Amino acid sequence: MTLQSWDFSLLDTGFFRSGQPFHAGEGGYNRIISHFPPPMRTLQGAIRTALATARGWRPLQKSKLPDGLGDADSLGMLSLRGPYLLWDEKPLFSAPLSVLIKKMETDSASNWEIKSTRLVPGGKYNCDLGQDVCLPQKKEKLDGAYPPENLYLTRKGYSAVAKGEPIPKDEAFFQDKLWHEEARIGLKRDAATRTTEDHNLYRIVHIRPDYHLKIRVIVDGLPGDWPTLQKQILPLGGEGRLAAVKINLITTDDYQRSLPELPKLEPAEDGLVRYTISLITPASSTSREQLKKLILEGPEKAPGNCVSACIGKPHLYGGWDLEKQVPRPLQPFLPPGSTWFFEASAEDIGNIEALHGSHIGDKEAYSYGYGQVLIGKWEVD
Repeated sequence: MTLQSWDFSLLDTGFFRSGQPFHAGEGGYNRIISHFPPPMRTLQGAIRTALATARGWRPLQKSKLPDGLGDADSLGMLSLRGPYLLWDEKPLFSAPLSVLIKKMETDSASNWEIKSTRLVPGGKYNCDLGQDVCLPQKKEKLDGAYPPENLYLTRKGYSAVAKGEPIPKDEAFFQDKLWHEEARIGLKRDAATRTTEDHNLYRIVHIRPDYHLKIRVIVDGLPGDWPTLQKQILPLGGEGRLAAVKINLITTDDYQRSLPELPKLEPAEDGLVRYTISLITPASSTSREQLKKLILEGPEKAPGNCVSACIGKPHLYGGWDLEKQVPRPLQPFLPPGSTWFFEASAEDIGNIEALHGSHIGDKEAYSYGYGQVLIGKWEVD
């Protein structure tokens, strides 16, 4: 099967609005931050607009999108995967939250080392989650260690971590290496009168990626008779900022080889297979009850029993409804890096391995690339 790889490069800064309110006095914020990488809702809009434009469609006209591209609530025949960050054409993945890190600075800014320790299921406690809840604990002591929420790993680096090995320094990238944040002051203006109104001064944070950083989305489902696009300049995100996109044809095997390796899973002395499931793209649920169940019990179709979990703070994504010209309602998503610990029988190894690179959630979530997971392993002393 042939897929399309869409690689976006921001030509300037980018702004991808979070769920924070812009109005003074709401939320208590002194600036509006930006999501990065951009949410799939933003990227799919740019992709479908480019595909529709190639078929003669134009934005804001009353006619629907060309057949096959869906509507405001579906992707039609398309299926997307990602988004992934690329550094010098190497895919990057959020480090699993089952690892704690400590960056050791030296006299030289370019000379540093990274130490890490594992989190594994510990003792059982009575807490706000219930009774006899198994909470994660450090496998080895490392003072000052913290969750790797700003750390990205190459394919090689993630594969090492999934096997239980230390993080290779040369395969790890902190956020400040990949992009910088720039505060901007803005003032809303009436386009008709070219005047401003009270209470319309705002402060937002733009993202300026490094020259080597790109954003990749894999597009599947396009029939062979559609126009073949190669290079495009597209508006992406808020304020109409532009991005260059390069489109290449790849095979399914090419895509699979870009993902981290599946570690070899073997039963322990007690006959149980202990493995982790980690998100590499955000995961959503159709209701808060289902989201809570996902957090506490892990992916529904995962073999075995969920023992514990390391879950990041949910992100709120909305987006823009092009058809209605209004913001979409905010929806909570579990962030990449969120990890569940599972125990299963040896007979389940084949089913566990099949989860590697797959998506959790319903068919609609899969079509947007939400909930893609990778398998790792963990051990008890």
